Amino acid sequence: MPPSYYEWLKHVFDRPTTEIGWYFDVENAHFDADDIELSILITHTLENCGKDLRAFSNSQINHGLKYIFNNTCSNIVFVLISDDVPAEIRLRAIDSIKILYKDCFAPRCAPVLGHINELGSNPINEICYMLWDVSPLSWREEKRSPEREIFYNAVIDVLEEALSSNNPACVESALHGLGHIQSSCIERVTEVVTNYLKKVSVSTQLTTYAKQAILGNVQ
Repeated sequence: MPPSYYEWLKHVFDRPTTEIGWYFDVENAHFDADDIELSILITHTLENCGKDLRAFSNSQINHGLKYIFNNTCSNIVFVLISDDVPAEIRLRAIDSIKILYKDCFAPRCAPVLGHINELGSNPINEICYMLWDVSPLSWREEKRSPEREIFYNAVIDVLEEALSSNNPACVESALHGLGHIQSSCIERVTEVVTNYLKKVSVSTQLTTYAKQAILGNVQ
């Protein structure tokens, strides 16, 4: 366990929730850790989210995950695409998002769909639905980086596993992410989504959304 882990959890999640997130208060937003430490803290949080986030409300988790993943709320997520952090540490962090879906989103999200305006009153559905829209993890600007394919495939591995969730909110989130990464990985995205449509009984709404993801036409 990282030495500052419980301090990190308190900093990120143990906050009063308001319409405007606490992270926009510059004095409160900074957490004193270098990029490697932050990457490890993110990983440990997601790998243990089922038990360690249990004490926090869905609203607190929504805000906390926005702080981690949404680059308009903080710069935290950029450590996961920073060359200053060893690739194996960043890849483990990305892989830990599988556990976020399984142990946090699946049991805590309402089984509703955001793209047809069903988000309702459960705040954690917001970050689940928009995770790959607000995060830079599904878009890498460098066109010829040797890491590019490795990291894109790591993200797609996460999304492919999330497609097997019993919670349609998680499935929609995965399709949303696949739609955003489609232009960079057309063949892999087409394969993953096509296999999803073949293997399970899919609602009309998710079938339509999956076909849009194959075309990179999601919102």
